[in-house]
Amino acid sequence: MKLLTQRVVTLFLLLTSLSSQAHSTEAPNNIVVSGGSITEIIYALGEQARIVGVDSTSVYPIEARQKPQIGYVRRISAEGVLSLNPELVLGEVDTGPKKIVAQLQRAGLQVEILQNSQQFNQIEDKVMQIAKLLHVPDAGKALNTKIQTDRKALQHLLQHVKSKPNVLFVLSIRSGQPVVAGGNTSVNELIAAAGAQNIAASHFDGWKSLSTEAAMLLQPDIIFTMDHNNQHVLPEISQLAHFKHAKAVKNKRVYSFNAAYLLGMGPRTPQAVVELAKTFHPNAPLPTGYQFQFKRSATEKN
Repeated sequence: MKLLTQRVVTLFLLLTSLSSQAHSTEAPNNIVVSGGSITEIIYALGEQARIVGVDSTSVYPIEARQKPQIGYVRRISAEGVLSLNPELVLGEVDTGPKKIVAQLQRAGLQVEILQNSQQFNQIEDKVMQIAKLLHVPDAGKALNTKIQTDRKALQHLLQHVKSKPNVLFVLSIRSGQPVVAGGNTSVNELIAAAGAQNIAASHFDGWKSLSTEAAMLLQPDIIFTMDHNNQHVLPEISQLAHFKHAKAVKNKRVYSFNAAYLLGMGPRTPQAVVELAKTFHPNAPLPTGYQFQFKRSATEKN
């Protein structure tokens, strides 16, 4: 069976290589996406009909979930990708494993990995990269104009901020221990962008489980977390011994945001950071007439 599978993959490599050579200078019509923000951008560009397959992180908009699946972004399936006969494989920086990416490249497929795809200040560049690959630069410029509206609203709000609250982000609860974000994380970048400071960043980098003693020493003014597929961990946070004496819990300043909305680093993320900043600084004003342009979740109604 293993030998048969290898032969099938080899045949796909040959056929796909010949196909890609014939279409290398044309706008790609069959696109496989590895990364939720890329899928979101393609939908926002109005080019979703070109997508023939997505990875499991492509959860927004909800229609994207109906596309054929190629696996998780870090563990995509070569056979799954090749079976869709794509003209372009478009992936975020963490697309993998590397040996699978190399195998797809050896097949002659056009594989584009966006190296700065998880940086908040690079979202507009990512939009234009994708728009140019799809030969729709004007649509990319129009989408970036919307994104800039949110960036300007954020700048306006932060001009009225006089202090920075100490914030703690809780990713999840594992075995009764909160997993939180330290320095050198995308969440740390977003907290700073929203006019606050990550209280854990001065203690460690990356992600770490906190003991009760360590958590009690932090004393965050605000705690926020993510909901995943409508599953919330807020009740657990407030009940944990780690935080029962925290100012955030006493003052009822514990909040939840949709994961893909805030952390996706797609077109909605600047709007999400505006909302985050307003949560941190409820008395700071937004520009007159400013309104949210994007849905906050895949199930939100217009």
